[in-house]
Amino acid sequence: MKAEEVKKILEENIKKVKQMSVEEYTLYRKWLEINETKWSQKELARIWEIKNTIWVPDDPMDYLKLEPIVIHADSPDRQLTWNILRVFTSTLQWSQNLGRSAKFYIIDNITKKHLGVISLGSDFITIGGRDRYIGWTLDQRLKENMLNYTAMGNSIVPTQPLGFNYTGGKLVALLVLSDTVERVWNTKYPDEKLVAVTTTSVYGGLSQYNRLKYWRQCESTEGKIPIEPSDEAYEIVKNWVRDTYPDEYRKMISKREDGTLPTRPKTKVLSFAYSTLKVKPEENNAPRGVYFAELYKNTKEFLRRETDVLGEKAFDNSCKALSDLWKERYATPRIKNVLETKRYNRDKLFYDDLIGLSWEETKNKYLESVGR
Repeated sequence: MKAEEVKKILEENIKKVKQMSVEEYTLYRKWLEINETKWSQKELARIWEIKNTIWVPDDPMDYLKLEPIVIHADSPDRQLTWNILRVFTSTLQWSQNLGRSAKFYIIDNITKKHLGVISLGSDFITIGGRDRYIGWTLDQRLKENMLNYTAMGNSIVPTQPLGFNYTGGKLVALLVLSDTVERVWNTKYPDEKLVAVTTTSVYGGLSQYNRLKYWRQCESTEGKIPIEPSDEAYEIVKNWVRDTYPDEYRKMISKREDGTLPTRPKTKVLSFAYSTLKVKPEENNAPRGVYFAELYKNTKEFLRRETDVLGEKAFDNSCKALSDLWKERYATPRIKNVLETKRYNRDKLFYDDLIGLSWEETKNKYLESVGR
């Protein structure tokens, strides 16, 4: 394919998504994620099976009987369960970050029904609100390796209707800080103990982290998020770079001399294509809230290297203690309000019906639900 043709495809695709609101762009990428995946018959059967194991209460007060536990997705079967839950219960498109990672899903220990998904990854190198709150310097984060003591919560997603009716997102956010998650992370990465978790909200203002105990709200991001082309358009661009500039492409995607994988190869390929084709990259104005949770009472002092000794744990982070907190402080007033205002919803909001659905049909059906 000629450079002019690739440039036209890239510019038209970016123009299309630039005109969308943040919510529409989010849904568009979810639609692409589902419909550009070739699901096998086995996977389609598993999708249906998992959909039928989403927790839906028989009675509105059944949430009081829940005994949430966190399951580490540490086998191929559990990884498949995690992936299906993550793809079909969250509006955000999923992409695996390079670096450290651990995936979990949450079930009710009694009914074995699914309540949500969690993933942790390597933390942001720089994010102003968090760094100012800690008093953290770049040298401390990188040269002194203190960034390895924190992680990023990059998937914190409740199933529905738990999320809407009972503030299930707050439950999942609390369980990110659970002793189960902490223990798994410390076992996988024993050289640096997990002392804190960072995350961001999707849409800025209202979020499941607001007024949530143990999560500190920091200053928001500036909100300039690069607009990426669709996966289909990116494949065309990537193949053109690979075929036209093989040496440069190899440098962007090959392992380093020390055997580690390159960071953000997709971003590098796109940046190279923008520069070579003289295409102006576009950004969405979408500020995000920044939140930080400390597992120890002296977490900030430790991260600033003012002490080498971690003090007492900041709170009881057993699954039971965190779940009890959620029930009492957040779920009970929420379900009372939902029932009083007659907004009780039993909809699972599981995106399996997007498979084969047109973009216009998807917008008409789901756009109003984005961010619910």
